Order: sequence, then C-alpha cells, then structure tokens
Amino acid sequence: MHPISLLIISCFLFSILAALIKFLSDFIDPIQQSFFRNFLSVIILLPLILKQKFFVKSKSSFKLLALRAFFGGITMVLLFKAYSLIPLSQAMAISFSTPLFMYFGSILFLDEKVDPFKTFLLLIGFILTLIIIRPDIKIETGSLLALISAFTHACAGLLVKKISYKENVLTLMFSMVLIMTPITFIPSIYVWEFPNSFFIIFMLLSIAIVATLGNFFWTKAISLSTLTNLMPFDFTKLIFATLLGFIFFNEKIDKITTSSGIGLIICNTLIMNRVKNENS
Repeated sequence: MHPISLLIISCFLFSILAALIKFLSDFIDPIQQSFFRNFLSVIILLPLILKQKFFVKSKSSFKLLALRAFFGGITMVLLFKAYSLIPLSQAMAISFSTPLFMYFGSILFLDEKVDPFKTFLLLIGFILTLIIIRPDIKIETGSLLALISAFTHACAGLLVKKISYKENVLTLMFSMVLIMTPITFIPSIYVWEFPNSFFIIFMLLSIAIVATLGNFFWTKAISLSTLTNLMPFDFTKLIFATLLGFIFFNEKIDKITTSSGIGLIICNTLIMNRVKNENS
C-alpha cells in the first residue's frame, strides 16, 4: 500500500481513538485509559513478536527504544487527558505544532544553522498555535497539556525515524507498548478505579485495538517515505476529528481553530520541503 494511503488511514484511526477516549472519560480516567491501552496492546502483539527469530536487531537500538518509549508515555498520558478536556478539533490542531518543536530543537541541541526562512515560518506557526490556544480568553488546562504533548511527541518522532532504519515496524510497536506499560501505570495509581463492567472492558479493548492499528499504519508510512512527502496529508486528522466532534459530541466547527490548524500544516510542509532541498 502507498505510504500516503497508510498515513491517511492512521489519521482516521487516531481520530476515532481520540473520540473513544473522550467518550470513555465519563466512565474511567483518561490517564488510566493510557495504561490499559498499552497493557492490552502488549497482549495483542505478543503472539506476533514471538514468531520473530529476534526481538531487536541492533544492540544500539535498546537505549533509543527506551528513550522513545519514555517520551511516548508522557505524550500519551497528557494527550489522553487533553482529549477529555477540550474539543477534539482543538487538540488535533495543537498537535500540528510538533514539527515546529522538531525544528526548534534541532537548532538548540543539534547545532543546526539558523535559516531565516524557516525561522520566519516557525514564528508564524507559533502565532497560529497561540491563536488556537487563545490565551486572550483563557488558557485552558487541556490546551497546555496538548501543547506539552506536542513537544514530547516531537522528541519521540525523531527517535522513531532514526530507529526505523535498523528495526522493523513490529519491533518498534511492541517495544513501545511494553516499556510504556509501567510508565503509564505509575500515574494511573493515583486515579485507579477497577473496570467494573463488560462495557468499560470492551471499550478499553477497542481503544487498544484502534491505537495498535493506527500506530502500525503510521509507523509503516514513515518507514517507507520521508516526512516531507507525508506531512501535507497529516491535515486529514484535523478533518476527521472535527467531524467526529461535531457528530458525536455536538462540538461546534470552529473556523478559527480549523483555519489555524491548516496554517500550521502549511508552515510545517514548507519547513520540511526546505530541509529536503538542503539535503538534496
């Protein structure tokens, strides 16, 4: 399947995942949901990983896999909580600031040269992010959680791209949920409520299945193509989330949030194209 098709499918599945988390937050805390998402995914993937002759090909990948899972665990807890506090479209729009954090981090920590054009786009993207968060009205907790998760997701995304050169998709997926299970269990202790109905257990299992499939298609897509080619199609996540929020949660279609999210995607795409041209 074409990488772009894989990415769009993953965007659709991640939007459904966000809707499921938001719906189930009335019954069980999103932080606890993040633990069950990982724990159940380990059970789902375990039979497949046991069929492999090896778990990790390169010894150098162990530390990177653990670091990726650490950032991924933080991202998941924060984002799951954000889904329950703010409209789905707003959470998705804020998530598009992730590539901007990647560029900013490369300057601070990787000693990359400052590009005036990319810096200008970074400032535009920052302004658009502020518009989505709307600090002039009220800085909501959910918006801040989504923004922090965008930063930690950027860290995890860079690590995934680096590890994908050495490890297969299944190894990346299983190692992530395996390490993230204890990471997400620790904060779950403080909000723990044992699932006391078949409905809640079924919904938790549905979250794990949808998240596992979404992660598979996303990881497969970025392992087959460059971020530059895929980034323009990441906007479909905002479309899906906006429609699901409107249909199932009576969320208004916010033109400011939607247009700002699209603006962020355009900035991201231009930055990635600039990087591609510099490396060609």
